[in-house]
Amino acid sequence: MFENDVKFNLIRIRKAFIVFTLLTASYAQNANPDEDLNNYGFLDIKTDSMNVPFFVDGYYVGNHPLDSPIPVLAGFHEVSYIPPDIQDEKVRDNLSDGIKRVYVAQNDTLEVFLYYDHYLSQVETIQQEFKAQNILGFSLFGVLVFVLFSVL
Repeated sequence: MFENDVKFNLIRIRKAFIVFTLLTASYAQNANPDEDLNNYGFLDIKTDSMNVPFFVDGYYVGNHPLDSPIPVLAGFHEVSYIPPDIQDEKVRDNLSDGIKRVYVAQNDTLEVFLYYDHYLSQVETIQQEFKAQNILGFSLFGVLVFVLFSVL
């Protein structure tokens, strides 16, 4: 119960910080804050499971369900539930529904839905398969080198 309160407060602080940063940048440039906020879009991230962590461009933004959409600069963004420390190119290529590259337009809210149930277990399986392939490849290379030196 206490962890949920702490997470909720951290989410509120993070959102307040984002809004504060946007407004401070607007005033620092002597621009109209309403016009500056129009340069941003929003991501409304959802999934089919509860308490799933979300990442936008590799940064943690909260757990499902999110209280409100996430403000982002207009442009391309990568949305996922897979922590950036376990992402690599092979995993990224095999998990099309767990990692999505989306375009957010100015003043628009884009809804992104990530399928979660079986994909997180697939991440671990794919990583184990790649490790097994690497071990097998190095073993075969070692056997080949051994045979070549035995023959000579």
